[in-house]
Amino acid sequence: MPTITIDGERYEVDGDQNLLSACLAQGINLPYFCWHPAMGSVGACRQCAVIEYKDADDQRGRLVMSCMTPVKDGGIYSVTAESAREFRGGIIEDLMTNHPHDCPVCEEGGECHLQDMTEMTGHTSRRYRGKKRTHRNQYLGPFINHEMNRCIACYRCTRFYRDYAGGDDLQPLGRNNQVYFGRQRDGMLENGFSGNLVEVCPTGVFTDKTFSQHFVRKWDLQTAPSICEHCAVGCNTAPGAREAGNGRDAILRRVVNLYNRNINGYFLCDRGRFGYDYVNCDARIKKVLAKRRERIISSTAADGDRVHEEIPPRQAVQRLAQRLDEALKGRRRLLGIGSPRSSLENNYALRQLVGAESFYSGLNQRDLELLHLIDRIQCDDRIHSPTTPEIERADAVLILGEDLDNTAPRIALAVRQAARNRQKQQAADLKIPLWQDASVRQLRGDHSPIIFAGTELSGLGDIASATLFESPEQVALFADAIARLIEGADPALITLQGEARELAMRAADLLAAAAQPLIISGCGSRHGDIIRGAGRISAAIAEKSAMPCALYLACPEANSLGITQLCDPQQGALEQLALQLQATGGDDRPVSLLVLENDLYRRADRETLEAIFSRTGEVILLDSLLNDTARRADLIFPAAATAESQGTFVNSNALAQRYYAVYEGVGFIQESWRWLADAAGFCRQKSAAVSMVAGWRHSTDLTEAISREFPQLRDLAELGPDEDYRIDGLKVARQSHRYSGRTAVRAKAWVAESAPHQDPDAPMAFSMEGIQSPGKTPLQANIWSPGWNSNQSIFKFQEGIGGARKGANGGVRLRRHSQRMPDWAMPALASAERTATQSQLQALPLYRLFGSDELSARAAAIASVIDKPFVTLNAHDATAFSIRAGDSVALEINADQFRMEARLSATQPAGTIGVPYGIPQLETLSPLLPGVATLSRPEPEFATESGDDQ
Repeated sequence: MPTITIDGERYEVDGDQNLLSACLAQGINLPYFCWHPAMGSVGACRQCAVIEYKDADDQRGRLVMSCMTPVKDGGIYSVTAESAREFRGGIIEDLMTNHPHDCPVCEEGGECHLQDMTEMTGHTSRRYRGKKRTHRNQYLGPFINHEMNRCIACYRCTRFYRDYAGGDDLQPLGRNNQVYFGRQRDGMLENGFSGNLVEVCPTGVFTDKTFSQHFVRKWDLQTAPSICEHCAVGCNTAPGAREAGNGRDAILRRVVNLYNRNINGYFLCDRGRFGYDYVNCDARIKKVLAKRRERIISSTAADGDRVHEEIPPRQAVQRLAQRLDEALKGRRRLLGIGSPRSSLENNYALRQLVGAESFYSGLNQRDLELLHLIDRIQCDDRIHSPTTPEIERADAVLILGEDLDNTAPRIALAVRQAARNRQKQQAADLKIPLWQDASVRQLRGDHSPIIFAGTELSGLGDIASATLFESPEQVALFADAIARLIEGADPALITLQGEARELAMRAADLLAAAAQPLIISGCGSRHGDIIRGAGRISAAIAEKSAMPCALYLACPEANSLGITQLCDPQQGALEQLALQLQATGGDDRPVSLLVLENDLYRRADRETLEAIFSRTGEVILLDSLLNDTARRADLIFPAAATAESQGTFVNSNALAQRYYAVYEGVGFIQESWRWLADAAGFCRQKSAAVSMVAGWRHSTDLTEAISREFPQLRDLAELGPDEDYRIDGLKVARQSHRYSGRTAVRAKAWVAESAPHQDPDAPMAFSMEGIQSPGKTPLQANIWSPGWNSNQSIFKFQEGIGGARKGANGGVRLRRHSQRMPDWAMPALASAERTATQSQLQALPLYRLFGSDELSARAAAIASVIDKPFVTLNAHDATAFSIRAGDSVALEINADQFRMEARLSATQPAGTIGVPYGIPQLETLSPLLPGVATLSRPEPEFATESGDDQ
């Protein structure tokens, strides 16, 4: 590590960083705009000027831009030299000549990097009195506001959007003082990471449009560390909430990125950033509901649907307690259905209450088997589940059956960075530092090899070196061939033909020769043999290199791998529940079914669900949103959303992470486990399990119980401090030290200040009293430092620029017993054929960033851009069925018929049809995919008789 001198002080610094990074890492305040820790330097803004001296005798020095200056051992620099300060002041004054004086109305105010740098530079008064340049703003979709007049031409937006995220519809247009950053025409930004422009832009050019609808200043937001609930990557977030000034309830107002080096780094996908608004939607359950018992004249409800009315919470809890009493006396059967989108704590509470033998995962047989398969493969000591930085360092990537941009977006962004590793190696050979971003990107050469085999590749097609679009069976055969080739099989024995054979041989050679190969697969194809193939390839590479091979297996939901730890693979699927209910014909005891935060109509086919509901006398639902399962419920308890509760998710990498309540749920909303604990407390006679549930008071009580019962989860107790933890005798404040109007916000109803709600689960306060320094505790999600009000202040709390956040434990890995995966020879694949006839096609799932996730689809902005129901066809199959693009078609699968629009795709495998997974109106199709479907031209919906009015 070189030693340099800055303003008379000696520092040891990282020799691979530039001078700006070195200064910031040492806590020295130095203004900058265009530099970004994830994107390097381009020297566009000239704001980070310092003086570099030739030697100790040099009294004058020369002006250099610190972001473009490599550090050298013995170097002497000055940040505070008058000439450097004057130059920086002149630069900021020039940048501000056209910047509007609109800080009071700008939504960036209070967290604006431009404000911070202007103050830091000392530019506190303006001399320019001329006419300012003005621009026309663009409509950029429902997520992003555009105010081009605030631009200072730092180029951060297009560097992130085009160079880092791979978007191609945002460009710098014009030249000189008239550069315009926008699209060639108005329209929604197409890249799935466009929301990061809000945090990347150092001014208010790009702001969060969803936040604008219920805007407050940053310092008036109540925040806490949380985990994104919209996929299984496990990105860390900082949601913000606040009460309304008109007497209305507190609402969740926005979500921003919370830096976690090993998962999301500096960036979030748009689903994670804008999907929060489901918490505020009209379908939110806030009161306890029960089926109406009186006779009503008529109803629009379908057969089996319930019509509900509000009842007092105590009455509902006592009713549930009565069912528990009856079950303990043997007079009633009590069954529980868990959920992969609910926390470990909620699922465990339900499992304890009904008993392990009566607890089901809430998944169908296929999905549960896939998750247990992933869990089993990850137990192999030859397999390494990579972090995001490790994915970015891969020099050869094979993706099998997983459309990452839509199923694990943040991992797709990491793969995009891995594609540049050949270019980075070329730069290293030429001794060009990687922070010289523009210079490195000018180097010519191919991307690092990224090979994809699957049904659809949405966003990585521009960097993929080879693609194979085939059915899941053929992809599994492809994976099996690669595994056998790496294991040393004779190429003559490989049964693949043509392009697939050549690609398999090429992939085997590339992976075997790579220094850091990476295999990616997951549940996207819903085909176990693809996952087994990925496991075999990774194991073969590990055997050859004598080192664990990186294998990322994407799970579908926030706690998919967590629910897997609580369910035996032989029991837990919804089909098994249906069979059990059917097999107990002689048991005339009534059955009560407790459903935990799960819409069963997205999980199992209609026949299975009818078998369950028809043999269930009572359905009790705990959930946050009204859904199709709620229509069948006799009793509904309002469950807390992620931002309103504390709990634990286990992500795709088997990393358990804790999230914390940002604010207290309104109405009668509370965590599902608390409803169950309340009911257990009302029981007249208690078993040991019911007594345990009744005795829980804190979320950490459940965490400790889980760690005692499940060996693989025994480290959960280390996730975070319990509710009694204090720093200097204080809790951690959720509100900032500048939080305003906390009495005035309730003045309409009550002038006096009420005591804040006490958090029983975390050592955090729902107020501004307490510890407010992110440097003292990672529980503080409001990232702020004196002089650094924007998210750029994160560097103050990192172990070096781009390093881990100081003090953060980052979660704990499951400690599963090491065991090698079985020798999956997959003999059945040798004769695998597509199931298709002249009138039938194989329906395959397609995923969409907006719509495939159940919760985010209820957010208003995301709901506005979700595709209407459609199917994609290969052009050859479309011709065979006499179907053209845009035609209305009827798809029949498992006796259910759906009408949708036909789209043609050049990559859709022949003999298959692509069906969007989980989007509104097609939710019940999800558990049937892949499956055999019949496609036809629909009959007209309405027919008129002769003479009728048209």
